[in-house]
Amino acid sequence: YLTLPHMSRAITVVILIQTIFLLSVYAEILVTTNGGPGYASTNLPFLVYQKALLEFKIGQASAGGVIAVILANIVAFFAMRAVGKNLDK
Repeated sequence: YLTLPHMSRAITVVILIQTIFLLSVYAEILVTTNGGPGYASTNLPFLVYQKALLEFKIGQASAGGVIAVILANIVAFFAMRAVGKNLDK
């Protein structure tokens, strides 16, 4: 077993912050792979762009945007709880 004393909360905060960052990655996917091959490197922001501006499916793009905001808020909630626990100790 690997033991990381006093590191679990810091690791949790870093993972949550990186998750929020990954929800905003768009340009890198567009420039490098354009979402392909197939849909292998497509994430939610790129899918919203693809549905709205390339396929003109505005309803699906709006639903994807709402899901992205909800996911970001859930991750931010847990990040704030983890940071709050770090400040208490």
